[in-house]
Amino acid sequence: MLVSGTLLLTGSTAFADEQEFSLDEYVVTANRIPVKKTETAASVTVITREEIAKSGAASVPDVLKKTNISLMEDATASIPFINGDDRVLLLVDGRKVNLEGGQHMGRFGADLYYLPTVDSIERIEIVKGPASALYGSDAVGGVINIITRKGSEASTHYSVETGSWGLRRYNLTTENKVGDVSYRINFERKRQDDYHYKNSSSGKVERAVNTAVDQDAFNMRLDKDLGNERSLTLTVDHVDGRKGFNVIPDQRVQPYYYFPAGVKNYVENNVAVTYHWNQGERADNFIKVYRNYSTQNYENMVNLYGMDLNWGRFTNQTDGAEWQQTWKLSDTYTLLGGASWRRTAYDNPEQGITGKTITNRAGFLENHWRLPQNWSLTAGMRYDNYSLFGNKSSARISVNRELNKNTNIFASWGQVFKVPFIDEVYGNGIVIPNLNLRPETGDVLTLGMNTILAGGTELQASVFSSHINDAITNQNLGTTAAPIYTYANLAEQKRRGLDLSLKRQLSPQWQITAGYSYVKVEEKEQGASSYQADINNSQPNGYRLSLQYGQDKWNADLSLRGATGRNLQAFSSEAYWVVDLGMNYKINPDTRAYLKVYNLTNEAYELRGSYKTSVLTGAYPVSARQFVFGIDRRI
Repeated sequence: MLVSGTLLLTGSTAFADEQEFSLDEYVVTANRIPVKKTETAASVTVITREEIAKSGAASVPDVLKKTNISLMEDATASIPFINGDDRVLLLVDGRKVNLEGGQHMGRFGADLYYLPTVDSIERIEIVKGPASALYGSDAVGGVINIITRKGSEASTHYSVETGSWGLRRYNLTTENKVGDVSYRINFERKRQDDYHYKNSSSGKVERAVNTAVDQDAFNMRLDKDLGNERSLTLTVDHVDGRKGFNVIPDQRVQPYYYFPAGVKNYVENNVAVTYHWNQGERADNFIKVYRNYSTQNYENMVNLYGMDLNWGRFTNQTDGAEWQQTWKLSDTYTLLGGASWRRTAYDNPEQGITGKTITNRAGFLENHWRLPQNWSLTAGMRYDNYSLFGNKSSARISVNRELNKNTNIFASWGQVFKVPFIDEVYGNGIVIPNLNLRPETGDVLTLGMNTILAGGTELQASVFSSHINDAITNQNLGTTAAPIYTYANLAEQKRRGLDLSLKRQLSPQWQITAGYSYVKVEEKEQGASSYQADINNSQPNGYRLSLQYGQDKWNADLSLRGATGRNLQAFSSEAYWVVDLGMNYKINPDTRAYLKVYNLTNEAYELRGSYKTSVLTGAYPVSARQFVFGIDRRI
């Protein structure tokens, strides 16, 4: 159907040269080398620096909410779902930042709120579909690659925000380029009191007790041009904060996870040095060394039963090195290869867990052929060797047809895997160890197209089907009042769905974007005779509509996002619809004022469902209506 529709809709290309946008831009993440979108056999979404600035987004979750990615959020964290799967690989400048141990929500192993500030981001590339043959573990649902900005000119600016619930956010950014050296430095401080939410049962707006945030961030990028297409880059990312850690802000739902005085102190320090050479089309050669450090210290974790959970202090330190080389063997054949080494040390002394490590050594090869009549074929293989889980090989193959300079169709198949978290293996207090855990494995099939229709409408469409074996799920070994969990390879999982995205430039001032996604998630536990639908699927049917306006000094964005088909065992409502508004006014060439309103209609809803083993409907409410006003000024 996708192919037939494309052939019918693209019979005329008379409008192609009149458009302000083109699919002939290059993307890196899908192939690990720069490849034109029309030659990329994957569903790729690119969010540019300009789009981020116009949206007024203050965090990466704010940015992603304007895409068809589904987010699962509660008072403690924000994690993405791609194709209905939270096994998502998160990269910053191509460096993996997912954790292997420590407290985590879902199978993601990271928190989107701990990423570099949006002012440091050049672009975000989102690849839907399997990528284990390129990147290894975690790249099951897809990949999010956050590419940071390089200093380009002498510039310093600051921004100040204030808003609902005592919000205070201060940001200072300075950059310059002197000769062959450029730098960009960003500081940010955020303070916010307890947020408020609309109670789905009473309809009243209530305070989420003990959810205040106190966070500082520092990001730096330093680049040195060495000449002859060689460069050296140093990046430093630091986040430290203290937040009230109340998992369930309404004590009436579940007193066990209500912590009126619980505190989470956290620090992340990530450093990477990258040497590049022979950069260009279909070439990205580098050697990278890095260290990711994360600590999460929990205090006063006493619930309403008087139980002190004493989660303690979780520490992860990951050291890694990676090499990648591109060989353009002919005009039609490019070979990509590389190797990596990664070691994570995990400690939680309060829980008696010390000196636990996991090491991985990996190598990969990717072949890319340009074939006659604008066909291209990609085939790759990766080999991983884990100290805890043994060897794993994963392969992928994809085919792409460029019908014209604005249209391509593709099909891809890939094997995927996800290794267990260290604390799932060794335990963490309320989790009982399971030394026999195995990696989750499976494969994913994707079909899709990208095109610009007559009249300038940009269309992306894809369908997918995935199957996961040895899926890791938790088992509640205790009572509802005092849950004790263990993790085991207990299930098979199936996912299938589709994704549609449209973008249309209505006039020089107006642009509209729309999207729809459908995801069906089913699971069959060990010994069961049939698959059952996942009641925690927060976005079976997802919708997105956004209208942007820009002229002279004004810039505005009105967006609607929603979901239908949700299970009332896990959520307080079958559907939700949320409206966000952003407005920017350029006072003078150096000063901009902006207003943002989140959840304009004050919707009561949740993005995280209940646990499988207990009904906690409405336990994780999202923020009520929130106002933010800010000033951004160039010095």
